[in-house]
Amino acid sequence: MIKQNSGRDCTENLPPGQMGLPILGESLQFIYKKAKFFDERRNKHGHIYKTHLFGNPTIRISGKKNLEKLFAAENKLLQSAYPTSVRTIIDRIYDWCRSSQVTIFSELHSMFLELASVSLVSMDMPKSEKTRIQTLYHEITDNLFTLPINLPGFGFHKALKAKEELNNLFRNRIKRDGKTSCEQFPAILETFYKAQNSDFEEDDLVNGIFELIFNAGETISASAICVLCHLSQYPRVVEKLRDELSSVDLLTPPEENNNDVVNLKPEVLNKLSYLDCVYKEILRISPAIGGSYRKVLQTFELEGYTIPKDWTVVLGIRDTHQTETQLSDPSVFYPERWLDDDSSKLSFFTFASGPRRCPGKGYASLVLKLFIVKLCQQCDFTLSEKNPEMVAMPTPRPKNNLTGKFISRKV
Repeated sequence: MIKQNSGRDCTENLPPGQMGLPILGESLQFIYKKAKFFDERRNKHGHIYKTHLFGNPTIRISGKKNLEKLFAAENKLLQSAYPTSVRTIIDRIYDWCRSSQVTIFSELHSMFLELASVSLVSMDMPKSEKTRIQTLYHEITDNLFTLPINLPGFGFHKALKAKEELNNLFRNRIKRDGKTSCEQFPAILETFYKAQNSDFEEDDLVNGIFELIFNAGETISASAICVLCHLSQYPRVVEKLRDELSSVDLLTPPEENNNDVVNLKPEVLNKLSYLDCVYKEILRISPAIGGSYRKVLQTFELEGYTIPKDWTVVLGIRDTHQTETQLSDPSVFYPERWLDDDSSKLSFFTFASGPRRCPGKGYASLVLKLFIVKLCQQCDFTLSEKNPEMVAMPTPRPKNNLTGKFISRKV
């Protein structure tokens, strides 16, 4: 139960944990250890603990019941406060099959950033612009969790400069394309404005474009990497996927099926139950976003601990999935678990929940399921590492320079 607490001293009865060094807090340990930082403290202190990161006193919270309560209390107790199309997929996989070796991370990152810019904000740019945009997003992602020091040489400064250049690129592209109102962009951008309670202004539009491409491109490319890693390790899952596709006449390679693009409508994909299980299990084990950042609007109590106003709360999505009490094997990749009658009780917060549930959930589902189907239809593949070592932050990605070999599949 969550209790609002406006009367007593909000520093009383704080969760366990350390605040670290003055000013720096525990930011340096976090930057060095990444996701392991949270694992160590959760193992020591439990599902709720305090720390101090990037200039903000912070409380990390995980656990299915806790996240359900807090996501439901969006904009009442908490508010968001993070640190400051089909043809594309088909053509890209064709290109991979003609290459002797594919660099996994850069290829997927490039493909899904391009897909997001065209599908979500209707920006079709020349290759030079696409390449520069990918480089700038890389710069931002690599410096996402750094000390907030805006001086040359520091990661925070690099990220701000990259975002400034990106916004200028988007602003110039809007002028070249002659788009002067939000209505000239896809509906998802209008949804973004409604969520922000914002009137149309150019700066808001540019920021909306930046966020949509960043969120869709970065998170979906990370999830696509996890698709390749999991499917390469579990060939039985690939065979079951192909059996399901074959049962509805969708396994024929594209060059032999003139109706390929037409057949793969969302309503068709949504009827493929095992595909849905694989999709959910990949996102359960490897959520693209490990934690959801919020600012505390008013002091409240949770599990007997005080959560003070103006502190930062991190809702631990990855932690909650990995410590699922309903499962004896939460770290094992087993898509069939989602076929069980009680699978609705499993923790699944990949897209958050409550009022700020990810508006791009439908887009992510469509694109990732299409990617899985196309892999099964078009090719067999192997990766340079049998069990790739992954880093979880800022988004899941291979620790080493993971490459792949893709071979066109023939029936």
